[in-house]
Amino acid sequence: MTIERYCFYCGTRLQVLKRGLGKEEHVRLICPKCHAKFYSNPIPAVAALVLDGDRLLLVRRDVPPFEGSWCLPGGFVESGEDTREALSRELFEETGLRGKASSLVDVVSFVDTNPEGKGVIIIGYRVGTYKGVLKPGDDAREVRFFGLEALPPIPFSSHRALIERLRQSGTH
Repeated sequence: MTIERYCFYCGTRLQVLKRGLGKEEHVRLICPKCHAKFYSNPIPAVAALVLDGDRLLLVRRDVPPFEGSWCLPGGFVESGEDTREALSRELFEETGLRGKASSLVDVVSFVDTNPEGKGVIIIGYRVGTYKGVLKPGDDAREVRFFGLEALPPIPFSSHRALIERLRQSGTH
């Protein structure tokens, strides 16, 4: 399925512009009339690394992709939202806990398989203190702390990378 796009400056139908070769090839849309370029930029997301001693908080997904699998609480940053605000919002929506980002763990990215080929940039924050009643919400069916050395399989490579960076930092 091809999605037709039009220039929001002049209304002309956009054309595909390919640059580079192989893995280095970038696809952009360009307006043949006013020459405006439109980029398919990665989508920003956040992930919360909440520790209770040597136990890490995970959520079991209730929606695709990887429905039924465990992952870090988090999600996409809304337009106009600060990444730390997004982290606090997502943490509360998925787990019932209120917490704030205390430190940056890492920033990781990956290209997913959506039709537009957009990637995702995930900003992982350590959550220092938190309060509230742990309960699944939003798109989580279960929330639970796991020992860092006894984590279930985690399908998102970006989440595995953030957890590994947390382990390497020795801040747990």
